[in-house]
Amino acid sequence: MAAKLGCVVGEPDEAGGRAKPALLGSLSGSAKILEEFGGTWHQAERVYLFANWPMLEAALQHLAEEREKSRLR
Repeated sequence: MAAKLGCVVGEPDEAGGRAKPALLGSLSGSAKILEEFGGTWHQAERVYLFANWPMLEAALQHLAEEREKSRLR
């Protein structure tokens, strides 16, 4: 799903040793949506970090639905 949206997912290492799901890609127009789903911008890594995979997946699903709606308009 991320690839369809022009993004990449992964788990960059955090300073405390615990990796978090992350989303990297051209997402500047989607910042508000990502933050609504718990994403936080990590400036140094230039990714949105999420607490867990289900939250990241929900954000991606919502973004895909929004893009589909706007495409159909």
